[in-house]
Amino acid sequence: MHRNELGGVPLVLDPELLAGRGLEDAPAQVGREVGNPRRIVVAPEANPKTSMLFYGDVIVVVYESPPGTFELEDTLFDEYVHVLAGKLILTDRQGNVREVDTGDHVLVPKGFCGTWKMEGEVYRELVVAEKKTLMEDAKAA
Repeated sequence: MHRNELGGVPLVLDPELLAGRGLEDAPAQVGREVGNPRRIVVAPEANPKTSMLFYGDVIVVVYESPPGTFELEDTLFDEYVHVLAGKLILTDRQGNVREVDTGDHVLVPKGFCGTWKMEGEVYRELVVAEKKTLMEDAKAA
């Protein structure tokens, strides 16, 4: 939902979408080609799903995928993540590991370099990122 549609009324996030019901197919590949700062490639057979819950100065998205691992280099925006199902394991280039279980929250700062590993039968997250920076990143892809 776009902020303009709210008419100044707070938005309660849809619990059905947070539970993974009603999500739509996501693009099989997200991000940039090899050699660019943010490379996230999801195989088409993974069938990732997503739903944009809010679009204003920040973007709020639910993302769901089978287990997988992404290599990230110098991410271009801060990203708040609430793990809704499964487990997220973040490992930076120095080998520091952060495990984020279902129900936990993590802030992945701009400039993060490392591994983003999603575990569990299904991995689902709620992501909040600044729209301006996220859109600039997408344009550069």
